Amino acid sequence: IMLSTAVGLFILAIIIVPAVILTRPATKAPVPLFTTGGDMLDFLLQSGEISEHDGLLATWFHRANSKEQMNMALASDVMILEADVTLEGYGTPNQKPVPIMAHPPDVYSDNTLDQWLDAVLDSRKGIKLDFKALDSVGFSLDLLKQKNSSRGINRPVWLNADILRGPNVPSFVSPVNGTRFLQLIQKTFPDVTLSPGWMVLYIPHIPGIGTYSRDMVEQMYHLIKDVPQKVTFPVHALLVHRGWQHISWLLNQSPRFSLTLWQGSDHPTVSDLLFVRDNTQPAQVYYDIYEPTLTAFKEAARNRSGVRRFYPGGNLMDFLYPVHNWNSSFLTDVTQHSSLGVRWFSVTDEAFLLARLSAKSSSCNKKVIISFAKISFGHYFKKLMMTDAPWGVYLRVHGHQLLEASLKLLQATYSAEELYRPIWISMESSQSSYSTSHYIFEQDFVSTVEELFPYVTVVLAEQNWP
Repeated sequence: IMLSTAVGLFILAIIIVPAVILTRPATKAPVPLFTTGGDMLDFLLQSGEISEHDGLLATWFHRANSKEQMNMALASDVMILEADVTLEGYGTPNQKPVPIMAHPPDVYSDNTLDQWLDAVLDSRKGIKLDFKALDSVGFSLDLLKQKNSSRGINRPVWLNADILRGPNVPSFVSPVNGTRFLQLIQKTFPDVTLSPGWMVLYIPHIPGIGTYSRDMVEQMYHLIKDVPQKVTFPVHALLVHRGWQHISWLLNQSPRFSLTLWQGSDHPTVSDLLFVRDNTQPAQVYYDIYEPTLTAFKEAARNRSGVRRFYPGGNLMDFLYPVHNWNSSFLTDVTQHSSLGVRWFSVTDEAFLLARLSAKSSSCNKKVIISFAKISFGHYFKKLMMTDAPWGVYLRVHGHQLLEASLKLLQATYSAEELYRPIWISMESSQSSYSTSHYIFEQDFVSTVEELFPYVTVVLAEQNWP
């Protein structure tokens, strides 16, 4: 839920909708001198791998651990190598302080981190190292520091560890100690991009499977809010849509933050990937997605048509003034990024609403404000959602029964992937704005929204804010 302030009788609001041809240059420039903590897209752009700052253009090779897999990755045209680091013989009596390239349950490998780095540094690939246990982190950081001093790493380095329990992970499963992981990096080799994630258990075809919660993202923010590095949060692509209310909050806490969508053996839908792309800027999200879904997604992103898949609880100013144009037919002629330049209409009867829906001026920049006092919201909501007019909706609900009915209708429309407009909602109260009873009234209102359909902006009276 987002909160917005209503002053007086109405709130100023906003509307309109407006989502890439990805080419590789024919010739590639030499690998530039580049800091290990630099932006990955800057590096790929400077080295001639991509043509613009767009995370969708970056390509990945997973588990480039063994020498065979590493050499296959180095011979390919992928841009970033992801590999797993553990200690030789980890967890056995033969454990040695030697970082090797292996994914659990493997604890032996024909490839050490030392050998892996020497091979990869002769290429132009970006580096992402995944740590499954804290014990290997310190030794690996020492080695990175040594390599950077002796020959220069000369490219971005991402360091990943799952430092919190995430969706559906039982309490007896322990993540990497996040505090210690971050401390080791700050002490030994801080010039990196951090990739702190959540342990995730995804079970397909299970109704009501959990997703990212408010508590999960707040815990993560508490751990990383003071670090100086760039941070990219790995997020499970099959859970991101339902958890967008919280994931988007985390992403928007700092311009240093980005997301990296990843998947297991099950593929996300192209629709869910487009939803994320339509609610972020191209440089904010990397897509570590497998074929054939990745190609289908890129094709859909290139050939966008129709209404942007806007998150109904998203920022109205972003809806009105998108930096990235999803569909040129929906571009607004408004040039000043101010709500003062926005027109709005209070719809109080059926005739007025139908006239607005059919008017040629419907493509103008407006906010529809629907009052339940005089019209039935449910009867006309479908028509409103089907129009191409770039409108948002502000619902002023009179009574708890209507609130529940409205939220259930919104949830059904959202589940059917038919709700891609900003929704604001308030509930009228006869109590004084300063009274205790009004405070209880608003708490009940917010709780109901949170329970039935939290993907909206809640409008509260300003004087009741803490």
